[in-house]
Amino acid sequence: MEPRPPGAVSFDTVEITGTHSTTNEGAACRPGLPFPCHNDNMRSLALIFALSLHAESPKLAPPDPAREQQTLDHIKQFALTHLDRSANLACTQVGAPASSKTITIELAPARHGTPSSIDAGAYLEDVFAASSATEFQWDHWSNAKGKTEAVYRYSSRANGKTLAGLIFADENGAISRITFRGADAPAHLFCSAKSR
Repeated sequence: MEPRPPGAVSFDTVEITGTHSTTNEGAACRPGLPFPCHNDNMRSLALIFALSLHAESPKLAPPDPAREQQTLDHIKQFALTHLDRSANLACTQVGAPASSKTITIELAPARHGTPSSIDAGAYLEDVFAASSATEFQWDHWSNAKGKTEAVYRYSSRANGKTLAGLIFADENGAISRITFRGADAPAHLFCSAKSR
């Protein structure tokens, strides 16, 4: 047998006959097990399979400028329609790492947690108000729960303070999550509009 370079995988043949199988190296495999062959070749195949499950999907190209602007317009419209102060958001709060210095708002049904006293509507208004002059820039694609979303960085100044963070939204503008960096007290909120 020719020597293989380190890390190379051998794909020697496996012959299966009746209830027992043997490899070309002559080692008998035990019948009835989900992975009956316990030799180096089968372990290599199992490793390759496991690595393929964790392989990164191909990187998507950034949106073209027209599509990016269209998505941003949809995001702003979504915010004006669903996230203004009158939206009457009900939020629950769960713990966040003290070192994060970030408030994360997820627009999702309330989860277990305590009712939040943070005015999520005010944070959202500071980003999306016409007077805020917020600048948006595409950052990357995110894939959560099998759904691809565009992620945009934003920055603006409001009340003498710089606001910055990330917005996660689909191409129809539906925001799923928004972060606010530099918060005095980090928090993770799950918010939904109260029924009127």
